[in-house]
Amino acid sequence: MAEEKSHRQCVMRWVLVPIVLAGLTQPSWSQTSTTDNLVARAEDQMRRAALYFSERVARYGSYVWEVSSDLEWRSGEGVTADTQGWLQPPGTPAVGRAYLAAFHATGDRRYLKAAIETAEALRATQLESGGWWALLEFDPVSRLSWCYRENRAERPPCDEIEGNKERNATILDDNMSQSALAFLMLVDGTLKGGHEGVREAVVYGLGALLDMQHPNGAWPVRSDRRTADALTVSAWRARMPDRWSRKYVEPEGEVYILNDNLQRDAIRLFILAYRLYGEPEYLAAARRGGEFLLRAQMPGAQPGWAQTYNADLEPIWGRKFEPPSIASNETAGAVDALLELYELTGKRRYLEGAQSAAKWLSNVQLPDEDWARFYELGSGAPLYFDAEYNLSYSAREAPDHYSFKGGFDIAHVLERMEDVGRDDVDTGKSPNARHGIPEAEIEEILATTDRQGRWVEDGKIRSETFVGNLGRLAQFIAHARGRPIPDPTKLLPLPTAEP
Repeated sequence: MAEEKSHRQCVMRWVLVPIVLAGLTQPSWSQTSTTDNLVARAEDQMRRAALYFSERVARYGSYVWEVSSDLEWRSGEGVTADTQGWLQPPGTPAVGRAYLAAFHATGDRRYLKAAIETAEALRATQLESGGWWALLEFDPVSRLSWCYRENRAERPPCDEIEGNKERNATILDDNMSQSALAFLMLVDGTLKGGHEGVREAVVYGLGALLDMQHPNGAWPVRSDRRTADALTVSAWRARMPDRWSRKYVEPEGEVYILNDNLQRDAIRLFILAYRLYGEPEYLAAARRGGEFLLRAQMPGAQPGWAQTYNADLEPIWGRKFEPPSIASNETAGAVDALLELYELTGKRRYLEGAQSAAKWLSNVQLPDEDWARFYELGSGAPLYFDAEYNLSYSAREAPDHYSFKGGFDIAHVLERMEDVGRDDVDTGKSPNARHGIPEAEIEEILATTDRQGRWVEDGKIRSETFVGNLGRLAQFIAHARGRPIPDPTKLLPLPTAEP
């Protein structure tokens, strides 16, 4: 679980606001002409930005978080070599998703070509364990120390590789392997199964994640740190600990983790798989994940979720700045996952679990309309840390590397809860209805580009900015041209790193 960087604090959802034409029933000729001109400019900028990104910023079809404007320096969570990409959002899969959106908005196959190149980069770095590690390596010699499926013939057997303990570790933290598989599925759906390698990588990866899921429905953080299945078959429910230490205690033994919305992202992945392929085993996996969330929901007056649980489903410490508590961000993520399961299955227990947690989230919102990341077990008081990592009830001295307070996209989850509550009989209702982007927002996006069609900020080209802006341009063009981006592509929010 990577500590949060400042450039990851912005959650990249495609927030789409309706255009309201006050007092008018039909646009005038001049308004139509102005809009057409803006659409043409948006299309031109989208082409220029995508061309630069795919031809100059990409490495072997992969991407990192930041690149210097002279392209001499590259970085994911740390500095990366010229032969490396980065998986973790807003890295490689997120950029690929933006290309796919641009293709669906315009029908221009240049965007599809860029998306396929990204899919092939992910296929080339898929591990024997079925998923991905954060770093994507393309140097022929360095690749020999990784258990990539594609290079089996060139390297030693996986268990004989030395010096790389991560060589075959599938990572589910920070929406890593989930976002990669989701993107590959969307490419596969767009190509209608026409790329044999992509389809095969999807089937292999989903099978591996099915095998990783515990009988109680939870997924581990990584494939090589699984709890023995014999220990995960009890039908227990979450409970408050009799006591908990206010000093850090390193987790030991069997643990279950919701941190960074790991379980939500795995459930969403299998919902997407079921929607695209219709395989009952994918729906069953998503529902097992939902049942785990219901069991892990805390009882009584704090019906939310913790970040980390022990074998008895009691909240425990995660890292030294992640105390036993009710976590607002992960609670919102669990609500979102349960709503998706309810909308898919019509099972009211998912809705009821989401409703009680959403009510709690509404009640604990802070006066400034933010939320504390952590709320104390029992008292419900907002919990923070001081500069020495002592628990505190004040946010004034909290370290700045981690979001101890923020919006965490909770407001959008609560809005979704309200929408379902108004029409909870229509379980087929899409939660992601899209409208047009305001023209003023498009003008701002266009105004911030340079002569090469890039968005450069403080001397850096950021994938986060590229993905967000390309997505907004695509949505604006799609709305104007009457080319709706297909629902499966919109099913998941753009994958992003959670704080």
